[in-house]
Amino acid sequence: MKAPAQIQTPNPNTTQVFQKLILLRNSLVDMFVERENEITASLVSLISGEPMIMVGEPGTAKTKIVDTLAQFINARYFYYLLTRFTEPDELLGTLDIRALREGKYVRITKNRLPDADIVFLDEIFKASSAVRNILLDIMLNRRFLNGDSYHELPMLTLYTASNEISSDEEDQAFYDRLLIRVFVKPVSMTSWKDLLIRGINITARKPIIKPIMTREDILALREIVMTRAIKLSENTKIMNKYIEALAELESQGIHVSDRRKVKGLIITATISIIYFEEAPSLDSLADTLRFIAVHDEGDVEKVEKIIMKLGLSSFYQTVQKLQTLEAELKNALRELKEKRTLDELKKVQLYYKRTVAEIKRLPKNPRLLPYIKSVKNTLVEARNVIDEYLSVLRLENMGI
Repeated sequence: MKAPAQIQTPNPNTTQVFQKLILLRNSLVDMFVERENEITASLVSLISGEPMIMVGEPGTAKTKIVDTLAQFINARYFYYLLTRFTEPDELLGTLDIRALREGKYVRITKNRLPDADIVFLDEIFKASSAVRNILLDIMLNRRFLNGDSYHELPMLTLYTASNEISSDEEDQAFYDRLLIRVFVKPVSMTSWKDLLIRGINITARKPIIKPIMTREDILALREIVMTRAIKLSENTKIMNKYIEALAELESQGIHVSDRRKVKGLIITATISIIYFEEAPSLDSLADTLRFIAVHDEGDVEKVEKIIMKLGLSSFYQTVQKLQTLEAELKNALRELKEKRTLDELKKVQLYYKRTVAEIKRLPKNPRLLPYIKSVKNTLVEARNVIDEYLSVLRLENMGI
């Protein structure tokens, strides 16, 4: 990871802000097991100001990540679990009776959505049409109608979550405005022990979270993002690659709206800051596609293949090597289970040792973590199968 001092910015005070950002990201990663991607996406949403949705089963730390992030920036936080019976008053505040007697339709917004820096709306697709219509204006214009005039909202960003994506046609326009999309999976078996240890420590000890960044820090980073996004639009190399990727996505049946295409430049600029790049890179563009191009979980693999095909990732050769080793190990496991011979067992052991050795030689790159974790899951399966077959062989040799 590059030091923040290497980032070229006109404001000398930004070095301190970047140092805070490093500490913030590291603190979140240390707290949550296998949630680097979700944490990165949450920071992208916070810094860019673009709405985000996390899709996944309950109990996968979606709410906890946002709640903790809000504490780390000392933000006024508003959380609400939506149902089809949720009324706008529950989000925006009840009517001021005194004002109503004077003929004024004014809401009391204290401790409600209009008063918050960070908003998290759970089960977003269960919201009624009335609530969704209000949220559309809030997302687009950062305002809401209070009485006879619009009031600007202090909201830095809007986080949402759902157990699944709505298939209703009327929800598609709303879903399109949730620019950053992350599909959350349970922690893999290889990290269960780490999950249990960290989880019980957080639950039992309830550590005090001290603020690391401020609202002003986030707004300062946002100014840098916009400057970078404009410069990015003048970068012929990356722009050509971006257009090529969008065309490839379209050819594969993945449509990206014009709105999302434009805002992709803002996301790329934001990601370049989070990874402390001197300027937006193809790696940051690749990460952008992972966040904005997927419509459902089935698109994740398609987008990944396009990234590899176009060479958007600087470490794609390493990824290809990992994927090849994992495929070889899986094939060897399948043949062992089918043939159950000593030769097949030796082949699995060979691929297992080769894969473990390759992982140890990998460079330390946070962008490699999802691929490494996938390989490690296969290694756990292979280790269990090897131990099982060795145990059977020992029993047979003992005549049992």
